Amino acid sequence: MSAALIAGDRSQAALAQLARSRMRGKISALEEAFTGHHAFLLGKMLKRIDAIDADIAEPDAEIEEISAPL
Repeated sequence: MSAALIAGDRSQAALAQLARSRMRGKISALEEAFTGHHAFLLGKMLKRIDAIDADIAEPDAEIEEISAPL
């Protein structure tokens, strides 16, 4: 569901139908939950994760460069 939402799918019914196992019993609640606000928040969280990944990648590259001769 998150991947579809991130990819731009905004159809509440289609997103809710992607639910699995116990969540299938909560389709109507899921449909209500998939609003623009939730998509906005998820986008913000993913941007933060990307920033953290970039913060980690920079020192990793430095460590690899320094340790290459070893």
